[in-house]
Amino acid sequence: MDNRFIELLKSKRRAPVVVAHRGDSFHAPENTLEAGRAAKKAGAHAWEIDVQLTRDGVPVLLHDESLKRTTDVAVKFAGDPRGKSGWYVSDFEWKEVETLDAGSWFVADSGGYRSAKQFGTLNALGDARKVFATGAVRIPTLEQTLRLTAELDFLINVELKSFPEGYPGLARTVLETIERTETASRVLISCFDHRELAKLRTLTTGSPDRAVPLGVLQSNPLHRPGLYTSQIVGAQTCHLSADCLGAHSTAYRASSSVGALWKDVIDDLRATQVPLLVWTVNAHGPGSLTDHLAQLGAEGLITDDPAGMLRSFG
Repeated sequence: MDNRFIELLKSKRRAPVVVAHRGDSFHAPENTLEAGRAAKKAGAHAWEIDVQLTRDGVPVLLHDESLKRTTDVAVKFAGDPRGKSGWYVSDFEWKEVETLDAGSWFVADSGGYRSAKQFGTLNALGDARKVFATGAVRIPTLEQTLRLTAELDFLINVELKSFPEGYPGLARTVLETIERTETASRVLISCFDHRELAKLRTLTTGSPDRAVPLGVLQSNPLHRPGLYTSQIVGAQTCHLSADCLGAHSTAYRASSSVGALWKDVIDDLRATQVPLLVWTVNAHGPGSLTDHLAQLGAEGLITDDPAGMLRSFG
């Protein structure tokens, strides 16, 4: 498999690969083309996005199942009965989704979850703050996103948001989009639903233009993560929460040091030659979690603040 993302992860770099979580989420609305451009400008090696399907089967970037937090759907479609079920993206067609404002929430003075105010970057955005407030920022399609990634000469981690929605055809549609945009060499696909990863492996068998590496996403500790990832699921990378490395353990809280993290996880993955990516790491600088995970040997770190993480590495 000829894949630049995997090559970079296995290149025995001095510092981990920096992956921008939903783009540069500190400085642009998450899961937008603006966040991708900001991540590249910040110096990230790759960006991570979330993909779901609209009602008519268009793959779009959105983390939540609902459109409410990051768009003006409740205003634009006020009184719509779909609001009673939670404004799910799977209840809306693409022609409706593409009209939504996906940027104003990020720079609202009232703040909110994962807004610039919450991240503490609102007053540092400069002219971008006015741009995001215009209502011109949109939810992009996966195709638009992959074409931008190629244009920027960037790499991308595509997370399939298949659980709990269980979108019929999500895996196949994503693979078809990768094939159509000729971006397989730039893409790493991850998913919390490991059945979906097994499905992807089947769908790519015998199709070199679709073949992409797969990543096991997990928020709880795994026994023998290397064996599970490579042999049982058949994936190439393992994406663990920082908690799975002991970042919130009693030992690490008592003595914040690399020695308090769970080295056995790294050892097991290394024995099976499976690169580790850790999410979401926003504590940067000397003696920080970023510093400790780098010392531990994590091949990739996923962060909302790529510029801050890169400063940790000098």
